[in-house]
Parts: sequence; C-alpha cells; structure tokens
Amino acid sequence: MRKLAFIFPLLFIFELIFGISGTMIVVHGIAIRHILFILSFISLYGYVLFYILKNKKKIFSLQKDAFLGSFTKIDIGAVVFELSMILSMTVIPFIMGTSLRYAKSEVFDSAAIFSLFFAVSYLIKENQIDVKKILSCLKVLVFLFAVYHLILYFGQEMQTGFIEDVFKAFNELVGGNGLVPRIVLGHGGYTRVMFNTSIYLLIGFFIFFYEFKKNKWYDYLIFIVELLAMITTVTKSIWFGTGIAFALACAAYLAYGLKTDRRMAVKAVSLVIITGLTIVISDKLIFNDIVYIRMSNAFVTTVDEDETEESEDSDKEENRKKKAAKKLDEEGAAESNSIKIEQMGKLLEKWKGSPIIGYGYGSYVEGYLRSEVAPFSYEMQLFSLLMKIGILGLIIWIGFFALQFIVMIKKKSHNLVHIFAWLFLLMALVVCVQTNPLLISFTGMSVILFLSLISIDESNKF
Repeated sequence: MRKLAFIFPLLFIFELIFGISGTMIVVHGIAIRHILFILSFISLYGYVLFYILKNKKKIFSLQKDAFLGSFTKIDIGAVVFELSMILSMTVIPFIMGTSLRYAKSEVFDSAAIFSLFFAVSYLIKENQIDVKKILSCLKVLVFLFAVYHLILYFGQEMQTGFIEDVFKAFNELVGGNGLVPRIVLGHGGYTRVMFNTSIYLLIGFFIFFYEFKKNKWYDYLIFIVELLAMITTVTKSIWFGTGIAFALACAAYLAYGLKTDRRMAVKAVSLVIITGLTIVISDKLIFNDIVYIRMSNAFVTTVDEDETEESEDSDKEENRKKKAAKKLDEEGAAESNSIKIEQMGKLLEKWKGSPIIGYGYGSYVEGYLRSEVAPFSYEMQLFSLLMKIGILGLIIWIGFFALQFIVMIKKKSHNLVHIFAWLFLLMALVVCVQTNPLLISFTGMSVILFLSLISIDESNKF
C-alpha cells in the first residue's frame, strides 16, 4: 500500500520537471499536470487516512500522535500561509472589485500544490517518507533535465528551429494531444533554453550543497553539467540569483569549515575555482561570449549610438559578429530594463490605493497590461506581490520562512550544512523570481513546498 501510494506523486514530480508547460499531454481537454496532481492529492491524503486508521491514530485530537496533534510551529505557519493565499484569491478580490476569474487563474494552481504540504509533512514526521530517497531521485532527474537543456541548446545552435521541432515531434508522438510550449529566444533570435521549469536546476545545486560533506568526484561533474545548463537559460535573473546565493553559501561553508573541518574549507575554495573556470572557459569556447555580453548589459537603460572607429586588427568577421551581438543584446536589455523601471512605478502607484491588504490575486494596473491573456502577470515580482497582497500578505510570506529558519536553527541536533543549503535555495529563488513571473505557478510554488518540507524534515531529526 505504501509503495502504491507514492506512484502518482513520483509521476507528478517527473512531469513537473520534464513537462515544461504542463500541457505537453492533454487528455479530454485536461492538462496532464492537473490530472497527475489530482491523483497525487488523492494518493497522499488517502494514504494518510489509511495509515491513521491502520495504526488507530486520531485525526482531530491534540495528542502528539494524532494528525492535528502532530502539528509543529512550521505546520501552523503553513496553515496561515495557505489561508492567506486562499483569502487573497477569494475574499479580498471580491471586496476590492478584482475579477475572481483572474484571481483563480493566477493563484489556484499555487494554492493547490501547496495543499500537499500537510499530507507530506505528516508522513515525514511518521517516517513514512524518506527525504534522503526523494533527494536521490531528484538528483538523477535534475541531472537528466540539465542534459536535456544542453541537447536543446546545442541542437538549436546547429539547426535553427531545433527546439520547436523537438516539441512538435513529441506532440506527434502523443497523437497531437498536447500543446507545443512557447519558445522564447533571445533578442534578435540568439539561442536560449528557458522555461518556467528551468528553475528546477536550483534543486540540483541545493542537493550538491546539502551533501557538501560527502560529495564525490562525480558530484562535481554533475554540478558542472548543471552549471552549463544554467548558462543555456541565458536569463540574467536566474544567473544573478544563483550567483548571489552561491557566493553566500560558499562563504558560509568556508567559515564553518575553518572552525570545524578544514577539508570543508578546501572544498569551498575548490568549488569557487571550479565554478569560475567553468564559466570563463565555456563562455569563450562554446557559448560565444554570451555570459560576458549579457552581464555587461545587465543594467543598461539607454543605447549609446556613438561608436568609436576600430583598428584594422579588430576589423575581423568574428569580432564584427561579437560586436553586433553585444549591440543587439544591449538594445534588448535597455528596452527590457526601461519597461521594468516603468512597471515598478505603476505597480507602486496602484498599491498606494490599498497598501495593507492589496487588491488580491488577479489584479492589475488598468491601462497597463503586459499580457492580454494574463493581464495580472508582471515581471517585477516583489512590486506585483505588494500590489496584490499588500504589506500584510508580504509579512506572512516573510514570516513563514523566518519561522522555518528559526525552528531549524533552534533544534539541538540541527545540521548547519543542511541549513546552509536551505538558505542557498531560498536566496536563489527570491532573487531569481524578482524580474520574471516564475513564483506564482505550479513550478514556483513547488519549490516553496520543497523548501518547507525540507525544514520539516530537519526539525524532525533527533
């Protein structure tokens, strides 16, 4: 019964990672992701009920061995977090005159996937789910996903339209019962492999840091493959998020290693060197300086039309191509950054009308739409959230993760290596989603769910 209960959740995890849009397969008008979620929900909560009845445990009793009685501070925080999402999807939009249809469209999937927390949390505390085995499974899946990124990237480099052809071929394989995901290339059409699910590459880095003490030589090879896959996204927010969190994590492991285990300090320094060399060498040899180009244009808001004369030595075909690519990216970056600056102002102006509770999910700035299909979707996530859930909502978000950290660190048997890894993933996610609408979705909220369950596992250890 136990093994059967986890079949659909494992299939759901697989589809979350490799399913890209979640609509690669559609059955009678229902996306495969939604089907697998419903089956996972039934399986997990069904097994919880089976386990309670089999072991004659109570559900509503406040005794420690009962379902409700087993609730920790993190579980209570999760209840508040889930309720805040539901209220901002229903009551607050109703009060503020926001479209309930848009509210449901934006956040229903997120509230749904986070609802799995309570079943999985209970099963972790009852030792019915082995988090280490889950991490081992994710380690393999994320590595394969990274390889998939590299195949798509280099295939697209060799043949224009390769990525779209791959998805079309898969759609034909399933009898046309799916939707080909939207392919978003770089400004001017340069190759990039970026999907909502690309943020799962962060899970691979998390596992590397989580197992930092016992990493083998092949773990470093896996890390390099995932790092190269991260570069193929050609997405600055993901690069910045990963880079900032990576630097802080390495600094933490270095400091901790110097106090407790010099080998860990050496590993931290070695990792920084390996990472730096991998980025520099791969950028020069296989990525056509795209990292240098993108990062040098990271904060531009205007394009300098004046060009200095080049010497004859630099007037070569390769240099001309690189200069043209840099100029093209500069134009795209300037346009994108200008839009984001304008967006911040408009979102803040709207927020001032309801600073405490916001306007609810699904709300948007009238006359300023970034998408006709999803008018509530904005790149500037912090300002968008502030406008939608207000100061109160943001306090609940921040408080929930602060609570998780406090509970973990106060645990007498806490493992700092694991907590550093948890902080890495949290920091990386926070930065990554700031300029891309990746957070309020199945993928973004599944990472939030993952972080919360890791904190449950860490606080449950003796």
